[in-house]
Amino acid sequence: MSVAFRIRCCRCAKNIPLAGDVIALDGEWQRRYPNMRGTLACERCVIDYGWNCCTTTEGGFIDGHIAAPEGEADVDSWSHHLERGTHRSLVQEHPHSGLLQGAEPYLRWLAGDRYTRPDVAARLGAALSEWDAQRSSTPQPATA
Repeated sequence: MSVAFRIRCCRCAKNIPLAGDVIALDGEWQRRYPNMRGTLACERCVIDYGWNCCTTTEGGFIDGHIAAPEGEADVDSWSHHLERGTHRSLVQEHPHSGLLQGAEPYLRWLAGDRYTRPDVAARLGAALSEWDAQRSSTPQPATA
Protein backbone atom coordinates (compact mmCIF):
# COMPACT_ATOMS: atom_id res chain seq x y z
CA MET A 1 0.00 0.00 0.00
CA SER A 2 1.38 3.37 -1.05
CA VAL A 3 1.83 6.39 1.21
CA ALA A 4 -0.36 9.44 0.61
CA PHE A 5 1.29 12.83 0.23
CA ARG A 6 0.67 16.33 -1.11
CA ILE A 7 3.11 18.51 -3.05
CA ARG A 8 3.30 22.21 -2.20
CA CYS A 9 3.89 24.44 -5.21
CA CYS A 10 7.42 25.85 -5.36
CA ARG A 11 6.00 29.34 -6.10
CA CYS A 12 2.83 29.82 -4.02
CA ALA A 13 3.41 27.07 -1.40
CA LYS A 14 -0.22 25.92 -1.74
CA ASN A 15 -0.98 22.23 -2.15
CA ILE A 16 -1.16 21.29 -5.80
CA PRO A 17 -4.58 19.70 -6.44
CA LEU A 18 -4.30 15.93 -6.81
CA ALA A 19 -6.45 16.08 -9.93
CA GLY A 20 -4.06 18.55 -11.55
CA ASP A 21 -0.72 18.02 -13.19
CA VAL A 22 2.56 19.13 -11.67
CA ILE A 23 5.04 21.03 -13.86
CA ALA A 24 8.79 20.65 -13.34
CA LEU A 25 10.66 23.90 -13.95
CA ASP A 26 14.30 24.41 -14.95
CA GLY A 27 17.19 26.56 -13.73
CA GLU A 28 16.01 29.71 -15.50
CA TRP A 29 12.89 29.72 -13.33
CA GLN A 30 15.12 29.35 -10.26
CA ARG A 31 17.31 32.22 -11.42
CA ARG A 32 14.34 34.51 -12.04
CA TYR A 33 12.56 33.49 -8.83
CA PRO A 34 15.29 32.70 -6.29
CA ASN A 35 12.78 32.30 -3.45
CA MET A 36 11.29 29.19 -5.06
CA ARG A 37 11.40 26.17 -2.78
CA GLY A 38 12.03 23.29 -5.16
CA THR A 39 11.12 23.16 -8.85
CA LEU A 40 7.68 21.53 -8.94
CA ALA A 41 4.89 24.01 -9.66
CA CYS A 42 1.14 24.22 -10.06
CA GLU A 43 -0.27 25.24 -13.42
CA ARG A 44 -1.74 28.47 -12.02
CA CYS A 45 1.69 29.77 -10.94
CA VAL A 46 3.29 28.73 -14.22
CA ILE A 47 0.70 30.83 -16.04
CA ASP A 48 0.69 33.75 -13.59
CA TYR A 49 4.46 34.09 -13.14
CA GLY A 50 5.65 33.32 -16.65
CA TRP A 51 7.59 35.78 -18.78
CA ASN A 52 7.39 36.62 -22.45
CA CYS A 53 10.98 37.09 -23.56
CA CYS A 54 14.40 35.54 -22.98
CA THR A 55 16.19 37.85 -25.42
CA THR A 56 17.16 41.50 -25.63
CA THR A 57 16.08 43.83 -28.41
CA GLU A 58 19.49 43.17 -30.02
CA GLY A 59 18.71 39.46 -30.25
CA GLY A 60 21.03 38.13 -27.53
CA PHE A 61 19.91 36.49 -24.31
CA ILE A 62 19.36 38.64 -21.22
CA ASP A 63 22.22 38.77 -18.70
CA GLY A 64 22.53 35.61 -16.63
CA HIS A 65 20.08 33.64 -18.76
CA ILE A 66 20.19 29.87 -18.34
CA ALA A 67 19.48 28.12 -21.63
CA ALA A 68 16.35 26.03 -22.13
CA PRO A 69 16.75 22.25 -22.31
CA GLU A 70 18.59 21.15 -25.45
CA GLY A 71 16.40 20.95 -28.50
CA GLU A 72 13.81 23.38 -27.13
CA ALA A 73 13.07 26.80 -28.58
CA ASP A 74 14.23 29.40 -26.06
CA VAL A 75 11.77 32.26 -26.33
CA ASP A 76 9.72 32.52 -23.11
CA SER A 77 8.85 30.83 -19.81
CA TRP A 78 7.11 27.94 -21.61
CA SER A 79 10.51 27.03 -23.08
CA HIS A 80 11.76 26.37 -19.55
CA HIS A 81 9.49 23.51 -18.49
CA LEU A 82 11.25 20.21 -18.01
CA GLU A 83 8.14 18.05 -17.98
CA ARG A 84 4.53 17.81 -16.90
CA GLY A 85 3.00 14.86 -15.05
CA THR A 86 1.43 13.36 -11.98
CA HIS A 87 2.55 14.03 -8.43
CA ARG A 88 4.05 10.56 -8.10
CA SER A 89 5.90 10.57 -11.41
CA LEU A 90 7.50 13.97 -10.91
CA VAL A 91 8.67 13.42 -7.33
CA GLN A 92 10.26 10.19 -8.54
CA GLU A 93 12.02 12.07 -11.37
CA HIS A 94 12.90 15.08 -9.16
CA PRO A 95 13.32 13.62 -5.65
CA HIS A 96 15.27 16.59 -4.27
CA SER A 97 12.35 18.89 -5.05
CA GLY A 98 9.92 16.25 -3.82
CA LEU A 99 11.69 16.20 -0.47
CA LEU A 100 11.59 19.99 -0.18
CA GLN A 101 7.96 20.14 -1.21
CA GLY A 102 6.31 17.49 0.97
CA ALA A 103 6.86 14.03 -0.51
CA GLU A 104 9.39 12.68 2.01
CA PRO A 105 7.09 9.94 3.43
CA TYR A 106 6.20 8.71 -0.07
CA LEU A 107 9.82 8.73 -1.27
CA ARG A 108 10.98 6.82 1.84
CA TRP A 109 8.24 4.26 1.31
CA LEU A 110 8.99 3.90 -2.40
CA ALA A 111 12.77 3.56 -1.85
CA GLY A 112 12.13 0.68 0.56
CA ASP A 113 9.28 -1.05 -1.26
CA ARG A 114 10.23 -4.51 -2.54
CA TYR A 115 8.46 -3.89 -5.86
CA THR A 116 10.42 -0.73 -6.70
CA ARG A 117 12.94 -1.26 -9.50
CA PRO A 118 16.46 -1.50 -8.04
CA ASP A 119 17.80 1.44 -10.08
CA VAL A 120 14.92 3.67 -8.94
CA ALA A 121 15.34 2.56 -5.32
CA ALA A 122 19.09 3.30 -5.49
CA ARG A 123 18.53 6.79 -6.95
CA LEU A 124 15.88 7.60 -4.34
CA GLY A 125 18.06 6.15 -1.58
CA ALA A 126 20.93 8.42 -2.61
CA ALA A 127 18.66 11.49 -2.58
CA LEU A 128 17.30 10.51 0.85
CA SER A 129 20.82 9.98 2.24
CA GLU A 130 21.85 13.42 1.01
CA TRP A 131 18.67 14.91 2.50
CA ASP A 132 19.33 13.25 5.87
CA ALA A 133 22.96 14.42 5.88
CA GLN A 134 21.93 18.01 5.15
CA ARG A 135 19.31 17.97 7.88
CA SER A 136 21.66 16.48 10.46
CA SER A 137 24.29 19.14 9.74
CA THR A 138 21.80 22.01 9.99
CA PRO A 139 21.54 23.46 13.51
CA GLN A 140 18.12 22.78 14.99
CA PRO A 141 16.27 25.49 16.95
CA ALA A 142 16.48 25.14 20.72
CA THR A 143 13.37 23.91 22.49
CA ALA A 144 12.41 25.16 25.90
